[in-house]
Amino acid sequence: MTTKRVVAEVFSAVSKKYDLFLKLITFGGIDSWQRDLLQMLSQEGNRLDVGTGTGEVLLKSQNRGLRVGMDLSLEMLRIARGKCKACRFLAGDAENMPFKEGVFGSITLSLVYRHLLNRKAFLKEAKRVLKGGGELGLLDINRFFLTPLLIFLMKYPLKPFGLMLFGKEKWDFFIHSLENSLSLEEVQKELSEEGFKVVEVQKRLFGLVYLLCCRKD
Repeated sequence: MTTKRVVAEVFSAVSKKYDLFLKLITFGGIDSWQRDLLQMLSQEGNRLDVGTGTGEVLLKSQNRGLRVGMDLSLEMLRIARGKCKACRFLAGDAENMPFKEGVFGSITLSLVYRHLLNRKAFLKEAKRVLKGGGELGLLDINRFFLTPLLIFLMKYPLKPFGLMLFGKEKWDFFIHSLENSLSLEEVQKELSEEGFKVVEVQKRLFGLVYLLCCRKD
């Protein structure tokens, strides 16, 4: 059973190799996708990056306000702090954020949404800490007809690479996360049910990846 502790342990264990892994598994697209996601958001106000990992989204961000990153993994946060001295990082739970109401103009999640164990609880918290009209930006895997192809690649042709990089248990974790990914339609439905209005959607890598911007309604 996947728990928050398991998620934190997996990402801490792979933290030193995670940036390389993302570049390889996204065929070099992750940097431009993150920049494109940020361009979909207003640059005003404080920004929170949930599941910030090694801090790449905040490092690329040009918003006029505080840049705050939150993650369950202490090792990821350690790397992030070394990358972005002007950013603030803290260990925290996306389903129970240690912030006051309405303090952020935007929240970003890059390849994180599908990992959340209780997305409904997160969306309620996101709505609470966002100011009126605040934005939520998501970058993640879209489950549709090409997703099984990526899963096949990870299970077979890419498996030796994955085992060498992370080991069997952690590589299997990433495969299972793809198997549990949501379709874009499912994501939009969840957002709508919690009071977010989708204002822009873009797709990358033949539709396998989506970038989505929504506003607190």
